[in-house]
Amino acid sequence: MITNERQYKITKTQLQKLKIAILSFDIHEATKLTGSKVLAKAEFEALQSEVSVLSAQLLEYESLKSGAVTIIRAQSLDELPRLLIQARISQGLTQRELAEKLNTKEQQIQRYESEEYASASLRRIMEISKILELEISEVAQLRKKKKVKESIQPTEIDWSRFPIKEMYRRGWFEGFTGSLKAAIAEKEVIVEAFVTNFIRKPSMTLYRKKVRSGSIIDNYSLLAWECRVLSIASRDVDTSTFNRKSITDEWINELVKKSQYPDGPIRAKDFLKSVGISLIIEPLLSGTHIDGAAFYNDGKPVIGLTLRYDRLDNFWFVLLHELFHISKHLRKGETENIFDDMDSEPDMIETEADELASRALIPYDVWETALARYVRNEESVMSLSEELNISPAIIAGRIRNESDNYFILNNIIGQGDVRKQFHTVDFGV
Repeated sequence: MITNERQYKITKTQLQKLKIAILSFDIHEATKLTGSKVLAKAEFEALQSEVSVLSAQLLEYESLKSGAVTIIRAQSLDELPRLLIQARISQGLTQRELAEKLNTKEQQIQRYESEEYASASLRRIMEISKILELEISEVAQLRKKKKVKESIQPTEIDWSRFPIKEMYRRGWFEGFTGSLKAAIAEKEVIVEAFVTNFIRKPSMTLYRKKVRSGSIIDNYSLLAWECRVLSIASRDVDTSTFNRKSITDEWINELVKKSQYPDGPIRAKDFLKSVGISLIIEPLLSGTHIDGAAFYNDGKPVIGLTLRYDRLDNFWFVLLHELFHISKHLRKGETENIFDDMDSEPDMIETEADELASRALIPYDVWETALARYVRNEESVMSLSEELNISPAIIAGRIRNESDNYFILNNIIGQGDVRKQFHTVDFGV
């Protein structure tokens, strides 16, 4: 959706470029370049599709701004964010003018609208609605449900529920030299020693964690994985003191530029270590379904990645996502550990981390007008990669995600290029 004049002008320019590209499109030449008439036709249809999308966006913005649209309706509260944007435009208010009425900065309104008010409080939304003279009515009906007894979380740890066989086979019980049979016989003693060595109150940690997941999580396996990451982090000797203020936009930009090198993930690990953040790679345990996590280890932040998907685009996005959790969301005594299954639906905090990671990897203003966003081929991706000094895998990954097409650009997403860099980690393959 177009929200301001700058985006409107950019979209008009991009639409004109696309129309020219369609007029000059040579199906025979495209067939030679792609090696397939089907792919060449798909490329042409993609151009036509983008023209339709941009044309519709321009028409909507022009109609709203002209005042031709006087009644805007939403079928549910889910549509309220978009309605707020439409109402502002139809009333002839710029983002700056709305910001002035709210005594806030223009950038705040831009942020609200770019993320569809995901981070705005209900009080703020009501305040904006009042300024826009937007009448909101919603019928709420309370349906009484039969009362059921709340499940009581156990106050004691059931040590037998940890995945001891998997933990043993992966060599997690350092110092224990007995057989698997012996480990199972002494599982409660061995597992308790393993866990309590890194987590003082495991009964609290077992359930008091923020988990983003679309699957049923085995909390005992997740706790075991967390302890394993902490055990490795404790050996990661480093004298650097973590300071949240060191995570500046400039520093993050330097981190992202490490992606342009073949050994980018290793460089990232060293770069994070220089500011007191440990990056630990540890494959997931059965029943955990996570890509990454962020938590504290004796006051120092730790990022744990499972490399569930061995692709460069996935590595960089998950890494930046967890980094922003550390920067924005982790707080001692409040939220001290966050676990992420990136395939599941995000809540407000996760949405913010997703958005910040996306913008850090590819600046929003660049992505708005990038040819690679519309002409989805390797040539356009490589060109943008060179312009930004980042890995082409990051750009390819963004295109695949936005288009919801994971069959394209397979050659440049860095498949199989991450795990092999962490040669000391046993991925079981």
